[in-house]
Amino acid sequence: MKKLQFLKTLLHFIWFFSIIGIIGMAIFIPFQFFSKDPFDIPIKINGEILLAVDLTTKIILTFMVIAYCFFVYGIYHLKKVLDLFSKRIIFDESIILLLHQIGLNFILASLFTGLPLLFYKIIHEGNIGIEFDGGFSSFLFTSSLGLFFMVLSDVFKIAKTMKEENELTV
Repeated sequence: MKKLQFLKTLLHFIWFFSIIGIIGMAIFIPFQFFSKDPFDIPIKINGEILLAVDLTTKIILTFMVIAYCFFVYGIYHLKKVLDLFSKRIIFDESIILLLHQIGLNFILASLFTGLPLLFYKIIHEGNIGIEFDGGFSSFLFTSSLGLFFMVLSDVFKIAKTMKEENELTV
């Protein structure tokens, strides 16, 4: 259980600073969106440097903020799952639902990040340069992580029905 406690502490730490990031973005993005003057602050997302100078870049930046919010919401659900695990609630319908929602949030976060960056490359560079950087922020990693949580939800659903069938036979 020390590993579970360490993971819970780490996720609480990440979630706390993510909320601070969301508050900062909630203040910065509307100001950036309605400002006529471009900022000289380069924004680097998944290896792409975005300068918010035109409307399309500002819209792409807005999609990135939405993706970040989906990811943080997935982390929030993961915190709730770990809290239930620490209470020894494992094969419960709420765990299955939370795991599915975590997967869905991570997939939506990867889509809201990957597709606008693809459009940004098409609009500003004129080509579809797809790069596989292989890092933790890559489209494939985040979407695979989301699919993993959805599969884990299905595994827990199967295990729950098997547990209920076992309890009925005894």
